[in-house]
Amino acid sequence: MAKRIKSEKPALIPIRDWQQADEIIKEISDYQIAIEKIEAIAKQKIDNTKKVLAEAVKGHQDIIKKYQESLEAFATAHRNDFKSQKSRKLNFGVLGWRKSTAIKTAKNTLELIKLKLSKTCQRVCIRIKESVDKDALARLTDEQLAGIKARREEKDVFFVEPLSQKAADYE
Repeated sequence: MAKRIKSEKPALIPIRDWQQADEIIKEISDYQIAIEKIEAIAKQKIDNTKKVLAEAVKGHQDIIKKYQESLEAFATAHRNDFKSQKSRKLNFGVLGWRKSTAIKTAKNTLELIKLKLSKTCQRVCIRIKESVDKDALARLTDEQLAGIKARREEKDVFFVEPLSQKAADYE
């Protein structure tokens, strides 16, 4: 079995007096300021790169959105071709509809949650800034939702999933 080698602790700097300790604290501060400046420069470069990226991909995203909307219109016009299925597999991907559930709330739902639901359930359904947490409401029964003037709304949402042949070649 190989012998373990202990790494040595870094050598400490001998400090003579309080003045030298104060000077070391100043140097620490200088290094921290230098680090903050480097981080600020890096953040600026990252932000600039993100802006360039957003501009570079905007055209592609617009085309994809137009294609998706066109495919949805085409699929809607040819809904009979789906028969009893909700999606259709093609050579380069799948398109169709999938079930999506959204919670619709009335303006006074927050107050009704406070009044009608138990204290433990309240904390789960209300966020700190006191807005309705629709994810938590989604776990309630339809009867509980009706009691607080909310309802579950299900609808089919169109989707397109291209089959990616190969990841992009980043040469």
